[in-house]
Amino acid sequence: MLLMSADNALPSASDVARDLAAALEARGQEYALGGAIALAFWGEPRGTLDVDVTLFLAPDKPSECLWLLQDVECELTFSESLASLREHGFCRVKYHGLRLDVFLPIVDFYTAAQARRRRVQLAGQPAMIWDAESLIVFKLMFFRRKDVADVEGIRRIQRGRLDLDWVRHQLVELYGARDPRVSQWEELVAECEADR
Repeated sequence: MLLMSADNALPSASDVARDLAAALEARGQEYALGGAIALAFWGEPRGTLDVDVTLFLAPDKPSECLWLLQDVECELTFSESLASLREHGFCRVKYHGLRLDVFLPIVDFYTAAQARRRRVQLAGQPAMIWDAESLIVFKLMFFRRKDVADVEGIRRIQRGRLDLDWVRHQLVELYGARDPRVSQWEELVAECEADR
């Protein structure tokens, strides 16, 4: 249970992620934490004001996702969240006052990523996070400047430990070989080779 400080400051994202992991584990719910929480294990940690979580629930039954979120005491507007899940496979809710970005497995890649998750200790709580390679693919899906910077950090810190071909294969499967995400990844790999 999170405790607010005397000045009612919001809890940290890592504390929220720890409590969310505990709640999901207690319910036997398959999940993976992503975003900055997973990044802290594989790359250069950075501050964040939200927590990303994928819930392995049927995307065509979004109400089940919302019932689970309500059960773990998330704050949400059911109709808005339902519409967002139906349209995008994603919704934003509040958990312990912090934003929680919730994803459902709407593309086939999630199956491969689910099998590669890693169990880690998050402030003493077992938690499931994306492995480094899956996190790279997810970040290149979003393909924002900060995501590319995060991928560069992962590549630098995990040098020699990444399955570079697996990442490229997944990106090609998702977007085709001519997509800029693939060429961006190839550039990062080439830089890694040049750094040796």
